[in-house]
Amino acid sequence: MAYPDYVHRLLATAREEGQWYGGQYDAAAKCFDVLALFPDCVEAAELVYELFCDEWLIYDMRNLLQQHIDEWDDRPHQQRRRLALSWRFSSRWEGKYTAPRFPRPGRRARSKTEQLLDEAHRRLLEAYCLGDEEATAFAWPLFVEAIAHSDDPRATLLAVGFQYADLGFFGDSVEVLAELCSRFEDEGGRRLLVEVKWWRDNAHRLPWLPPPGDGSRYRRMMAKIDPTAPSDEEVIAWLRERAAERGKAARPRQPSISPELAALVNSALPANLPATTPSLVDWSFLDRDDGEPGELPEWAKRQIKLFGRRDKEIVNDIIRRARYSRPIPPPSKPKRYDPNEPPFDPREIWEDDEFDFDDDDE
Repeated sequence: MAYPDYVHRLLATAREEGQWYGGQYDAAAKCFDVLALFPDCVEAAELVYELFCDEWLIYDMRNLLQQHIDEWDDRPHQQRRRLALSWRFSSRWEGKYTAPRFPRPGRRARSKTEQLLDEAHRRLLEAYCLGDEEATAFAWPLFVEAIAHSDDPRATLLAVGFQYADLGFFGDSVEVLAELCSRFEDEGGRRLLVEVKWWRDNAHRLPWLPPPGDGSRYRRMMAKIDPTAPSDEEVIAWLRERAAERGKAARPRQPSISPELAALVNSALPANLPATTPSLVDWSFLDRDDGEPGELPEWAKRQIKLFGRRDKEIVNDIIRRARYSRPIPPPSKPKRYDPNEPPFDPREIWEDDEFDFDDDDE
């Protein structure tokens, strides 16, 4: 298909910006702008992946994710959290459009729609934070009811689609946003749809994500780190019991489909997952991990350096949390900075003399 000249100029600008350190995210946003107008533009979709294969981007993203989830944690819900965090770190959609907000924790939801959205959000968080996958089946009927009760179904559909994406449920987000775009003319929704669809289709080959697993590596590591730690199943069962005791299970946990239909769907799914793209990162070190405390990663050392003279309690907490996180080797190639951009000085953000900065801090 022949595309207008401005499309080629926009993609050329994205390639130019994407060659500099830190420029890949804004460059990828330009590609998604093209996809919002021409969803079948293969060049734009592949350029996003090319940008995301930058060595320093991979390094930075691994360090960002490791501050939340250790790379040896191969539980499926943690991989989904990595995806969600990756999207939040890299997306520029919210900078162009207003992201819908759910009721803040602790604030009473006002309308019936808000109450339903809040309750569905809590269900999704059970799956996102704890790995209680059953909770996702209870969230969807609540979202459907919220949309039906809403005085503004367009805004509610966008809120639901954004919420699914924000927690890493990209497939569900695509379905909701596609419904939004089929019923309403919504520029922000259309732009979000193509971005979320790209993440749904390319999540398996993002180079900074460790290989997906079934939690066996996590259990092996935890058997060495803390053999007394409860399993995920025990934590989920305990929380369900507590919710029932306190009467917080506001609605009966009725499945959205019958067990018989669920079994029929599962029987139709392929037995083997498609092969993942060969990784740009050698993840073999994960299988050699001995489960012993080791050298702190660079991000932890920087945080200790930053807070060292300010709060010893914070430093001790950083050491405690990061003692099983493994250092990530930086790329051998130096960073390439845009000569037209002034160098970053952390003192522009942190104006406190108590913080310790060296001249080479970035």
